Amino acid sequence: MLTAGLKDIAARVVALHRQDEGKGLALTTAPVMALGIFERVGSNWLSDSLRGEMPQHNEPFRQQLSRKHPMSPSDRVPLDLTDGAWLGELERHHLACALSDLYGHPRHLVKETNLFFSTDTVLTLLPYSPVLVLTRAPVGIASSFARSRLWKRWGYDERYAQVAVTAHSARWRREFEPLLPQDDPEEPIALGRLIAVNALLLARALAGRDRTIVSYEQHVKDPTATLARIAAHLDVALPASPRPRPTTPEAADATFATNGHKNELIATLDRHTAELVSEHANATLIHAAQTLDPQVIATAAEWLAGDDLYELCEPVTRPRPATRPVPVPQKVPLPAYCPVTRVSWRNTLVTNGEMADLLTMLHAAGMPNTQSGTNLLLCPMPHERGGRLRFDPKQRRWLVSPGYEAHPAYWVTWVGAAAMAAWSGARLPTRAEALDAAVGAPPAHNCDYAMGDTSSVIEPGRGAGQVHHLVGNLQIWCSDGPVLSEAEPEQRFLFGAAWNTPGTGEAIGAMRSRYLLGSSRGVGVRLVRDPDTTQATGLGAWELAHRINGWIDDLGNPACSLGELDRRLVTALTGAAASS
Repeated sequence: MLTAGLKDIAARVVALHRQDEGKGLALTTAPVMALGIFERVGSNWLSDSLRGEMPQHNEPFRQQLSRKHPMSPSDRVPLDLTDGAWLGELERHHLACALSDLYGHPRHLVKETNLFFSTDTVLTLLPYSPVLVLTRAPVGIASSFARSRLWKRWGYDERYAQVAVTAHSARWRREFEPLLPQDDPEEPIALGRLIAVNALLLARALAGRDRTIVSYEQHVKDPTATLARIAAHLDVALPASPRPRPTTPEAADATFATNGHKNELIATLDRHTAELVSEHANATLIHAAQTLDPQVIATAAEWLAGDDLYELCEPVTRPRPATRPVPVPQKVPLPAYCPVTRVSWRNTLVTNGEMADLLTMLHAAGMPNTQSGTNLLLCPMPHERGGRLRFDPKQRRWLVSPGYEAHPAYWVTWVGAAAMAAWSGARLPTRAEALDAAVGAPPAHNCDYAMGDTSSVIEPGRGAGQVHHLVGNLQIWCSDGPVLSEAEPEQRFLFGAAWNTPGTGEAIGAMRSRYLLGSSRGVGVRLVRDPDTTQATGLGAWELAHRINGWIDDLGNPACSLGELDRRLVTALTGAAASS
């Protein structure tokens, strides 16, 4: 059972989208949930395959909630849904806006993996969402982890400890304490246990709920038939055949790229490691049979089947550097504004170095980025998860991953983008201005996974007096958004192409939007100026902090709708009307 507060938030969002449970409506705007039994189950392949037909949300609960948020799957303190969990006003507002952002037409796709003990909560908050369960045999998952050394790079020793702590908490210990002993197991054993536990929690939460199974092994064997089955189930058009997308030698990290296509089931593991993973995944299911429903065990076992389909291939020992190569720092030209159609565009995207300076100054002014577990300006992902900015509490300042100072800042919320604009004596472009500027612009230099990540804000072959990456490298936040009902949370348009999105004219101009506190690894900040915005109009960090903190203080007003509260924030940051 959810607490009364969380139930109220879920019901409020459903009502916003006219999905009254009592009316038995055909619910066509609730998002589709793609839930993996673990990571590396083909979720990127699925989301990229359907990107043209369905707006995408990549792990909004697991990645974008702070680890201290009571609903975060990474929080060591379990969310007790029986006795209640306190949510502050900022947390409530953010959660309602984030949930509302997932609804829409065409239907959105929400990808989540490794929810573990937050699975019940997420599914109950989205009661009308159809579910795709992404499965893969444990040996295949272990092979992917071993090939890219993900256990160490993604901090899974700590992840195992965090999940085990929750399994030993009062709410879960009867059923799950025996499955995750705190015995500091070696990697293959711990991985096998975690895969099985997440599969069990997912099977338990989905009992009695309609779902469609998407097997990794089946989609490798016949991707066309697998996509056709998914498209038919979701009633969306079958995506066009993907174009070849070669990764260039400039690629810094292809971990998140999906331009490689497999047609064989080969596990690059030695036999001993493969046996350990399989043995402990199966042992976990056997232990679980003592406390969990037999149907849950049978379902999880079905999802974890298929180890025998893989051909084992002994890994070849290759010398690897202890760390990935650091990009060579580049000198960035001073910010300059170049006339493009009706306004002047800044020559470069906002860099990580600039965003770190702003975040540090706002923190000193009394406005930390993360409050009540909610990220306001930027989602501080770990470096190995694609984050490039982190706060150092000892130095009380934000730091940039070495070598990425001249790369464009991403994971920035619209609030962070608007704050950067106000601080710089500039503004964000409107969608119409961005469309005008893109006419005749050079093709995107970095898009469609060509480099596996962002490149420098400096575009080869362009000078300081030209606009670099007018399209490409990152999509950008706009100052305006779609016209919504007065009660709905405000949204803002995104525009352009990013390193991880297609660079076609159709994709660049496609209409898409996010809520004000949303963020992603493909969206950054571009500034523009006109006669009303100059360096002299810039706001200091203290003034910005005062305005945002004042908005947070006002969130407890029960008479205000989500939309009205958001419009107050927009006005505080821009002094302009909320929607154009």
